[in-house]
Amino acid sequence: MRSERRSPFVSYTPRRIHGTGPTPCEYFFIGSQPGYEENRSGVVFSGKTGDELNRFLDGDGLPERRDVWLTNVHREYKGKDAVYTSEDLARDIEDVVRELQRVQPTLIVPMGRTAIRLFLGDVDVDDVQGICWRLPASDKWPFLDNCVVFPIVHPASAFHNPEMAAYVVSGFTQLAAYLAGGIAPRTLFDDPYPEPHYEEITTAESLRSVLANYELCRQTDQTRRVPIAIDTEGWPDRPWSLQFSFKPGAGYLLRANCRGLLKTFGEYLARNRPHLTYHSALHDLRMMRVLGLPTDLPFDDTMVAAYLLQLEPQGLKPLCSRHAGMKMQHYDELVQEPNQRLALDYISSLWNIEQLDYEQRCDDAFWVEIDKGRRISVLPKLPKTALHKATERAMRSKNTRNLWSNQVEDIQVDGYNMLGPMPIATLDHVPAKTAVDYGCRDADGTIRIAPALAARVDALKLREVYDLELATYPLIERMSYVGIKPDLPHFSRLSRRLNKEIGDLQSRLCSATRSESFNANSGDQVADYLFETLGLESIKDTRSGRGSTNDKVLEALEHEHPEFPIISTIRSYREVYKLKNTFVDRLPDFVRRFPYDGRVHATFRTTRVVTGRLAASEPNLLAMPKHGKFAKEFRRGWIAGDGHLLGSWDLSQIELRVAAHLSQDPAMLAIYRGERRNPDGSPIDLHAALAQRIFGVLPKNQDDSKHRLPAKAINFQFWMGGTYIGLQVELRKNGFFIDADDAQRWIDEAHALYTGAQPYMDAKAAEAEKNGFVRCLSGRIRYIGGIRSRDARVREEAKRFAFSTPIQEGAQLIMKTNEAVLWRDIIVPLQRQGRWIEPLLQIHDDLLLEMDAALVPEVAPRMVQCMTQSYKGLSVPIQTSSSAGPTWADLAAV
Repeated sequence: MRSERRSPFVSYTPRRIHGTGPTPCEYFFIGSQPGYEENRSGVVFSGKTGDELNRFLDGDGLPERRDVWLTNVHREYKGKDAVYTSEDLARDIEDVVRELQRVQPTLIVPMGRTAIRLFLGDVDVDDVQGICWRLPASDKWPFLDNCVVFPIVHPASAFHNPEMAAYVVSGFTQLAAYLAGGIAPRTLFDDPYPEPHYEEITTAESLRSVLANYELCRQTDQTRRVPIAIDTEGWPDRPWSLQFSFKPGAGYLLRANCRGLLKTFGEYLARNRPHLTYHSALHDLRMMRVLGLPTDLPFDDTMVAAYLLQLEPQGLKPLCSRHAGMKMQHYDELVQEPNQRLALDYISSLWNIEQLDYEQRCDDAFWVEIDKGRRISVLPKLPKTALHKATERAMRSKNTRNLWSNQVEDIQVDGYNMLGPMPIATLDHVPAKTAVDYGCRDADGTIRIAPALAARVDALKLREVYDLELATYPLIERMSYVGIKPDLPHFSRLSRRLNKEIGDLQSRLCSATRSESFNANSGDQVADYLFETLGLESIKDTRSGRGSTNDKVLEALEHEHPEFPIISTIRSYREVYKLKNTFVDRLPDFVRRFPYDGRVHATFRTTRVVTGRLAASEPNLLAMPKHGKFAKEFRRGWIAGDGHLLGSWDLSQIELRVAAHLSQDPAMLAIYRGERRNPDGSPIDLHAALAQRIFGVLPKNQDDSKHRLPAKAINFQFWMGGTYIGLQVELRKNGFFIDADDAQRWIDEAHALYTGAQPYMDAKAAEAEKNGFVRCLSGRIRYIGGIRSRDARVREEAKRFAFSTPIQEGAQLIMKTNEAVLWRDIIVPLQRQGRWIEPLLQIHDDLLLEMDAALVPEVAPRMVQCMTQSYKGLSVPIQTSSSAGPTWADLAAV
């Protein structure tokens, strides 16, 4: 049964909620603003958030709630996700000052962005959270002597984003360490190199001098291993500069147009092969290639180190603030003024086009009325288009670019079709010295933070998984460099089919809503129809207070209300519209981008998903449809080059095999090892085995759609901690409808079949509760901050993370091991022989290659061995299938 949810439109009477606690008091805990429960009860930090705070204050090494002063910056609840203004702050700060004067604390614990900035100034939460700071000198707090500030992520953040729970736990743990005397306060931005030396190198003599200085540093260093930090500015099609640093407090910049100097620098790197340090190596390696510099040197990556540590921000700027005391400037801040100017020019051009069209339509309407014999003296006022209205709003905004990016998708598409993408500012738009200092500081910061991150990687025993991550980078960077070839005429035909489908869906929507202008891409229109006209209950609210209509919410509503098929139609419309307008129709633009070779080159990242999965953007090739009405035709549009074939190697049920290994479940081990077989001696399929238990039908008599497909969904949902509701939704996607009782019964049957599952799940939850994290097969850790939460939903979700993460990560470990071996033992040796073979994509458990057609018989068995034998230590055999063909949709077994 669905839990009750509070409507975002619940009426309430605002009241001022003041702080409470003993006076004087050593500890002053301050949040950002009260919530609904605080407003209802009149008690600061009540409700769920108060329960979470109480849990931490009940812990070892921290004061109890009765011994601390609790308050908020803002005193009134303004509604869910309300925006507090400078006028609100000016009014409420007076109460904060009075409380501080009464309490006279020695420790202030601000929780949340507003409270943190009140005491530490214009800082990002990532820069300062979890660290003890001396209160900066300020006229604002003259009565606070020898006071320290310990910023913490707000406990309520874990309710909105489970990943934030780990940061909350870490913050309170560090606070306890400070109170125990284990941590000394720091001074904000206490840069040990307040006057760094940053220099643009413009002559060969200057470059030789700097490199000679580096050689001297190497000779005097006992390890002879002084790394060079490399940073780049710009994009592959518009490189601006390369910066490097080999000692803290110094940085050197080479412009991209100084090809002679870059060549000299590249020759030095190739000859001496120093160890390099990047922050975001996948970007910088691609830039190095563009600039003609070697990409095969040994390297480290501070972003990968921070990613594996998890409780560190991945951005270079906050890392430099936290570990090097450096005050950094963000790129967006640097180019904010020229970016606003470019955005205004772009929007103004769109407005001019729309305004001219509007005036012409009004003029045409005027003459139509005259021709009808009507006497009118002024032009009629016609309704303006959505694009026209959007450009008018954007021109009035202080941040035109952000407002435009938040427009509904079809408005952005209309603008894109007229003028292309909105231009962005580069370092050419700022003063030269400012640009040089900005670039050099990034390289300087990278060389400074690397030792601290490396030490923590070793301390947490993450070195092995760190090395494996970097071992995959040559192959991943090559995938981006090579790209994948689209059949543009095919996609043009597909676009026409998608356009017809969009028209059909729009007609159905207009008929169902009785509105000729219903826009399924408009969150406001969809919310109004679903929650006002149909009276459905909202599941999640947006910042503006209306019910959310994102795809996950619509999916849940579709399941809960099958009596309203319009929800399914809205989802279908959005899916087809997005496929056509943001992917299919944009492919010609992606093809025309650098390096202008007729292929699509995505940007890949390995540091976005906590389980180690690869992510892609511009375009997101990993999100291409695999199932559905247009999936096969979509994949048919990706083709091999002349004389080549595509080859695919897909790991069979790899996550379930990892689950078998981790749980040591007897049934799974027996099936995967071939120890349990059908009566005729043939191997048992895991999905067929579960289908037999649920439906009572022998494998030989099973129908795929009626028996095996539901069992497959159950298997994957079960090991990922899915609920009966999730199973219903997953099956519904494939046209399989079951009620809640059957869904729960099927999950119970899975528990009965896999007797090793529950002990494994309980053990991982206990591990998370004991350590605060779980460790995976590779040694990777995932912090599970909500495992001790007093909120049941957060706690249950944390338990699912605890046992599902090692399964998902284990599958990625095997794939990454395969990738490293594939690059080292297959691709590189064949390329050195002058034979054509390239990696194209890794999509979860599938590797896609392109190669000379004559190579397929030779490569296929080597790939099978690579995919099944590279990783050692799994309790069950790994299996893969080989297929090849001229298009991605037409792969046949080889």
